[in-house]
Amino acid sequence: MYRKFLTLVLIAGSLGLVLFVKSFLFEQPKSPNILDRLPAADFLGKVNILELAKESSSLLQYNKLSMRDFTTYEFLLGQGKQYGLDLESNLYLFANENGNWGALIRLTDSSKIQLGIERLSKYTDLQDSTVGGNQFYFIKKEQSYLHYGKDYALIYQGTDFITTLNHVVSAHYGAQKKVWKQFLRQKQFKNEHLVIYANWPKLKSYDIQTAMFAHDSDSLGFKLKSYIKKRSPLYFSLKKTGLSYRNYPQTDHLIDVHLDLAEFKRQKQDSVYVRLAQLSKKIGFPFVQFLSAWDGDLVYQEGGSQVQEVRYIETILDDDFNETEVERLRYDTVPGFSVLASMNKAAPLFIGKLMQKGLLRKEDNDYRFLFSPLLHFQKSGPYYQYYSTSANPPLIGSNQNQVIWKYKGTKYYFKIDKITRYEILGSLQIPVKSILRRNQLL
Repeated sequence: MYRKFLTLVLIAGSLGLVLFVKSFLFEQPKSPNILDRLPAADFLGKVNILELAKESSSLLQYNKLSMRDFTTYEFLLGQGKQYGLDLESNLYLFANENGNWGALIRLTDSSKIQLGIERLSKYTDLQDSTVGGNQFYFIKKEQSYLHYGKDYALIYQGTDFITTLNHVVSAHYGAQKKVWKQFLRQKQFKNEHLVIYANWPKLKSYDIQTAMFAHDSDSLGFKLKSYIKKRSPLYFSLKKTGLSYRNYPQTDHLIDVHLDLAEFKRQKQDSVYVRLAQLSKKIGFPFVQFLSAWDGDLVYQEGGSQVQEVRYIETILDDDFNETEVERLRYDTVPGFSVLASMNKAAPLFIGKLMQKGLLRKEDNDYRFLFSPLLHFQKSGPYYQYYSTSANPPLIGSNQNQVIWKYKGTKYYFKIDKITRYEILGSLQIPVKSILRRNQLL
């Protein structure tokens, strides 16, 4: 009985060994997936085109965008099926600082993509070529390229296509780049339909570990949400109270900052402190004196116009042709301009440094910052205020940290929503009405 049992065990073991060796020696190598083919770049992204179209539909319909019927979920899904594109899966983006960018998208049927190429060739000067046995199509004038394989398509624009193509076609299973792994395992913005991940080397000079951006939209515009994580601590935080100017409709520019900097001032080796000091030195701004004097509130507002009474001296000739100086009066229309900052007892030293460098000039009882209009000055407690109006602008309580900036008729709104020990969360709101109108898309 024992011998029979041992014989069965040996036979089973031998059979298992044979099957293992056979599968090991004759196993077909696995094909790389789309993630294995992605190259590293300064900026990485993923987008689900169909879900993004669904999310943006209210924006396109509300603004009556002329091409809105071609961006609907249903239309794009139909186009994807017609040309073999898997639009239900994520499309992956990569871009570099020099402007080169590309995208990889999954294919459901590579044979159908040829229909799209034939259609595209009717409207553009589309040429084809081959390198290393890999065929690709290109529009020379635009430096745009297209290559596709069995289950993927590569779209590229820029000056380094051949290097990118070689990386994509020579990838092997399990070769996913480390930076893509870092990006795709991030929990921040995990459920968003358009996410950008910054791998930009310049961020390292600020000791930034992670920088990410995600898209959100409503009927009036879209929002770019941001997330920044630092390797070392953030030594500043949001103030709970402060003073600011009211945001009027005629306000073109508003910078409204309220930070607690007590710890930051002591951390002179911090990467942010060092980089800000270096940048300030390039433009001759006395950063060290400013930081010593500043108590964390800084508000800049510009917009509208003011009429200022300006007295000046004119030299004239009298009846005997003698030169005589006469005081004249004129009225100038100047931009509405005001600056408010909370300062401490070190403020006189900082202001003296500004005047020494010519960044601030005194004219009679008033002042000018570089090319600003003539500004009146008032000090109230810790607040120093310079303004172009005849009376000092009214102040309101505020703990917002925001920037409103008007550019080509559109006001962009940036806001810091939250600061933790290592993280900053913010958002950029972009109204689209004037942008669409300016680009004749309405």
